[in-house]
Amino acid sequence: MYKELSASEWKTNFKLPEDYVVSGMIVYGTWNKKKELGILEDALKSLEVSFKINKLPDFLEDGVIEVVIDGKKYWYSVSYGGALLSEYLHLACMFGSKKNILLGSCGGLFNDINSGDLLIPSWSYGNESTTRIYCPEVLDHKHVPNIILGESLVGRIEDKHKIWRGPTITCQAMMGETLDDIKKWQAEGYYGVEMEAATVFAVSNHFKVPTSALLIIGDNLIKGETVHSEGYENTKEIRKGAKIEQYRVALTELLAK
Repeated sequence: MYKELSASEWKTNFKLPEDYVVSGMIVYGTWNKKKELGILEDALKSLEVSFKINKLPDFLEDGVIEVVIDGKKYWYSVSYGGALLSEYLHLACMFGSKKNILLGSCGGLFNDINSGDLLIPSWSYGNESTTRIYCPEVLDHKHVPNIILGESLVGRIEDKHKIWRGPTITCQAMMGETLDDIKKWQAEGYYGVEMEAATVFAVSNHFKVPTSALLIIGDNLIKGETVHSEGYENTKEIRKGAKIEQYRVALTELLAK
């Protein structure tokens, strides 16, 4: 079946050179691909590096952007949830990715967390097929990122940003969430709910590729805030600054020697 296909076979299918190598991957968990690509380009320019952005062929064309820096190829994908994301990650890992970093936002589940704060997940609970297939041995469904990579990300974050460390829960059905779900997740100790972390961690761990995540607290659900709340709009500029920092930190990490 598909899992038995080799990297060489996938490269042939996608008309990629046999020596094609992915040096690292950044995933941004959201839906607005056009907007995020513009922010990526701005972030690359701010680092004053020479880069080129290329489209990839066939199946990869709509979901993955190739960023070439100093002759190395990095993959960038905007994904909302885990189905296609698991396949892009699978291929990136097979093609040699050294680090997979998830950026994005989450709904806060901890009383003291505020919109615009940053969160490094210590692990993410995930019980989706994307996690069960890749890590069936993780019976408690707690998918753990690479501690060293996470600490490296923390060390690159400017002091002005508030950083939290704690578990998140991956739920890929946001519109189905209820207040009872939110209260239950808080009682179980989760700091945030997001849609991609467990998938990123599970696929990466299956291939033994270091992985971590750097998330922005969007709304604080346990306080009754949502993206439709007045307070959410009032903290828009804070989140914007945090997003710029996310990109800077992740790109700096991937480009580090």
